[in-house]
Amino acid sequence: MSYEVIKIAADKLTYREKMKLAQYLIQAAIKEEETLNPTERLVTSSNGHQNKAAETKKDLKGRELISYAKERLAKSKPGKHQSLKNFIGAMFQFQGGIEDSRIDDIVNSLEKEGFLTISGSKVNYSH
Repeated sequence: MSYEVIKIAADKLTYREKMKLAQYLIQAAIKEEETLNPTERLVTSSNGHQNKAAETKKDLKGRELISYAKERLAKSKPGKHQSLKNFIGAMFQFQGGIEDSRIDDIVNSLEKEGFLTISGSKVNYSH
């Protein structure tokens, strides 16, 4: 499929579908670029220090990932289960995205820790 064919097809989409497609294309391009060029890139933080890209939010593991999610969720507190999953996914959209299974793992961990409870589609926060 060529660029021109995709462009013509995209013109027929609604603006929301175009935004969703644009987001997907950016994430796919970032993942492909990281696969093709796996060298460590330097990221300059707001305080001027340089950190390896491996220290970005995307690469957090276990406890650090849960702490990062808690910090962000404590401010936003999405009220519905799907909104919660969308919010967590959005936290990583500029780092190439996050798999749905990892989002589910984060939600499950937060629930086990008692940070939140899910009743049907409603999310309640205990902090």
